[in-house]
Amino acid sequence: MSILMDSLNIIIIANEKGGVGKSLTALALIDRLSLNGHNPAVIQIDRQRRLANALGGNILTIGSDAKASRIDPALELRRFSPLLEKIEISAGNTPIIVDVGAGEVGRFAAWAALVDLEEELNDWQLKCHLVIPFLAEAEAIRQAAWTAERLRAAIPRALLYFAENRRDGSVAQLHPSSAAAGAIMEHLEPWNSEAQQLAIPAIPSGSWRCFEAANCRLIDIVDMSTVEVMRLTGLPRAEAKIVRGDVTQWLVTVFDEFDRTFCAEKI
Repeated sequence: MSILMDSLNIIIIANEKGGVGKSLTALALIDRLSLNGHNPAVIQIDRQRRLANALGGNILTIGSDAKASRIDPALELRRFSPLLEKIEISAGNTPIIVDVGAGEVGRFAAWAALVDLEEELNDWQLKCHLVIPFLAEAEAIRQAAWTAERLRAAIPRALLYFAENRRDGSVAQLHPSSAAAGAIMEHLEPWNSEAQQLAIPAIPSGSWRCFEAANCRLIDIVDMSTVEVMRLTGLPRAEAKIVRGDVTQWLVTVFDEFDRTFCAEKI
């Protein structure tokens, strides 16, 4: 069964590098699951609370504590304990989305190994999926591979997906001698035999920015009237219609990519 239809799934979205589109990918996936009748349980490991701000409701946000990591590393890891409780409560009832923020992958992976998270997921009959967004630039690619290594070491049976965020261009357009192309060959191509690929297109002209600043949910933008968009963004009528149309078309494209990637034949 497709993971978009089944409630027995936990989807972890992560990359150690910031700014690669993790939270946007999470928002789109949450909306796709919602349209299929689910009310996903959402956990964000990040101080910025982007998902809580956009979604409201019962979102578990686990913020980092730099002082705790210096004073007592064990205390730093124990801050993840509410995550396991949230998963247990939600298991079997609804899909679970975990957004792991920049700088948190190593600590989260260490905690997952420490508590043997995979054993717990097996007991709850949850299948784990790791979605790793990256940009077509060298550091984001290296960090995507590092993230895959750490999380697969902690959760060996998890299914792996690399999500190419084409915001700043696509991998296919990279010059063969560029650092980014070299990083693809060195760090991501070794995963080709066991990882699936999906593409996240760019939103034309940065149309998402004005909605992101207002903590909007993607599917809510689609249903907004032109007057509501004008009031929210401060844009004149024509520009308001354009940015709403850009976000709507982007969401349709991303939903199609989710459907293609997560279809039953590939799970």
